[in-house]
Amino acid sequence: MLWWISGGIVLLSLIVLVAAVMSTAGRVRQFDNTAQSLQRRLLDGEKRLQPHLARLQQTAEAMQPRLEAMQEQALIIQARRGELEDADQRPAAR
Repeated sequence: MLWWISGGIVLLSLIVLVAAVMSTAGRVRQFDNTAQSLQRRLLDGEKRLQPHLARLQQTAEAMQPRLEAMQEQALIIQARRGELEDADQRPAAR
């Protein structure tokens, strides 16, 4: 009689375990489907964005010489202003 009770408890535990595994497997499958969908959307977005990024890179490269020239001009102007400020701060010759 004790063996029947023990066997019934083990059998019931196995049934509960199988039900839990099946439920978890369903959720994992759903998670996998969602992950694949997001991956496809990410790749699609990357393909759409690639031409825009290439165009932006070309624009930045085209602007680089002009920006460097402007920076040199700004440094020259800044140096001239520094020379003028130094001249203003010198004591007047008597």
